[in-house]
Amino acid sequence: MDFYLRSRIEEDTKEFLGWKYEGIYSFYDNDIQKEKIEAIEKATSSDYAFTVINELDEIVGNCEFFYVNEEDEEDEEEVLAVSVQMKPSLTGEGYGTEFFKVIVEQGRERFHYNYLELMVVEFNKRAIRVYEKLGFLIKEEVENVIRGEKYRFLIMGKQMD
Repeated sequence: MDFYLRSRIEEDTKEFLGWKYEGIYSFYDNDIQKEKIEAIEKATSSDYAFTVINELDEIVGNCEFFYVNEEDEEDEEEVLAVSVQMKPSLTGEGYGTEFFKVIVEQGRERFHYNYLELMVVEFNKRAIRVYEKLGFLIKEEVENVIRGEKYRFLIMGKQMD
């Protein structure tokens, strides 16, 4: 399967909001947290939010690039980060590496970054393996409270050649 990024449109957002994942991955369901719903809707018209499609122009995922800066590093240059989401029916089917590789490569063509970060919940071993396979390294671990429960997240980053 080939993957491509295109600008996100409102119809894409409506589809993303209906995605449901199995088992522990239901953590990623888009319709269970008000803040997540609002963020997805708000990003629809952003130049940094994309829909991932395949060669048949079918929606297979989404991603969003955004700038982050450490609170104690006000004078430091902001770092570009990415969030990614694959369509539930495609997860665990062996597409992850190529899917994420295309996001990184096509994102770099658009934003010309030399370094990219992401955050992943610690229990998502499938995603962590994909990120490590593509050269992302664990930079730090943080704990966040999501929907009243504590979760450990890994911040991973990669310096581009």
